Amino acid sequence: MISKRASRFNTPSKPQRRTSLGFDLDSEMPASSMQTLVMSANATPQRGGQGLNLYHMVNGLRDYFDVLLFCQDVFPAVETRIVPPSSRVTMISKVPLLRRRRDLSNGWSDWHFDDYVSRRLPRAALFQGVSGQCYRSLKKARDLGCRTIVDSITTHIDDFAEHQRRECAKFNIPPATSGRMQEVTRNEYQRADLIRVLSEHARQTFLERGFENVKIVRPQLDVSEFQTATFRGSKFRVSFVGLLEPWKGFHYLVDAFNALDLPDSELVFWGGTGSRAVSQYLAEQIHRNPRIQIQPAEVRKCYGEVYAKSSVLVHPSLSEGFGYVVAEAMASGIPVIVTRNAGAADLVVDGENGYVVPARDPEAIRDRLAHLAAHPALLEEMGRAARASMEARNGDVWREYAGTLRQLAS
Repeated sequence: MISKRASRFNTPSKPQRRTSLGFDLDSEMPASSMQTLVMSANATPQRGGQGLNLYHMVNGLRDYFDVLLFCQDVFPAVETRIVPPSSRVTMISKVPLLRRRRDLSNGWSDWHFDDYVSRRLPRAALFQGVSGQCYRSLKKARDLGCRTIVDSITTHIDDFAEHQRRECAKFNIPPATSGRMQEVTRNEYQRADLIRVLSEHARQTFLERGFENVKIVRPQLDVSEFQTATFRGSKFRVSFVGLLEPWKGFHYLVDAFNALDLPDSELVFWGGTGSRAVSQYLAEQIHRNPRIQIQPAEVRKCYGEVYAKSSVLVHPSLSEGFGYVVAEAMASGIPVIVTRNAGAADLVVDGENGYVVPARDPEAIRDRLAHLAAHPALLEEMGRAARASMEARNGDVWREYAGTLRQLAS
């Protein structure tokens, strides 16, 4: 029997530099006096983790504010200003040597987005931008008298960048976050009245660096959207969902699965690779072990195929603000194995609806996979507990967050 492990973080206290914002919820505000909330995100609604975060947040807050949105595509029934793509990023994507410099393309894309928004930002009660994408916009918002919020979808940028550098070095590829992007993001934190994060783990990375003005607002899913797993497949299917980047820890899962050496099993990577080096690595692994495969599917258009036909989801991330795929898998009724560095570990009761393991520990992943594969009844029991725990998370987090924002603007 595998013992339960604590999923809390014990970190030493350090001197704090910011003021805590713990607000109570205001009463409902009449529509005629609703405040304007300007939101910006260099993302397409519902596409990728950032787009899904944007979609849920806008839908959650539109009942409490007049929302004006800057993003990459139209958001139905919300005043949206589409930011056109950067011509420089388009040029970079056509040059093979430059295309590999993801830090260049990511940095220019976010700089262009931020510059566009800052030049068109109207006066409003509140402005919220995504970390790494709002340096100029925050300054303009403050000049206009707005209260400001940074939506941090990752851990603190120093934590995130450190894990990126360490893992990307193993594949001899540059990290997606440059030193300049790191500096810009740190400055954004200083300009914000409030920093929104998605998990306790993310909050801890800010507290460790002296910030107290941090608010956890966890995503919520509609469980009814997810088909429940039946565990009737002929194979024990281990799934990984997401972009195959080194800091996602997929290579530790490969090591764990190879060590498992379990007949009638398969490891499926649902997602695309972010670099040639990663593609070559996976091609070699698939050649050595045909039970490993890649399925580059658009997951959010086929939940039933991805989650409901899996036995377990493994999310071995080294640094993750949350991890929507963990919540989606649990809503589909399959157990999950996550690292302590993934924010979605907040959802997991170790040994009941999944397992929480140390980061960079393929042996821990292998042991839990072996335990689940050897106990099919436990697999189904934990899957039911996973779905039930997601159904129980029915509090209105957006109403509470709206109350915090109203107090901030008052």
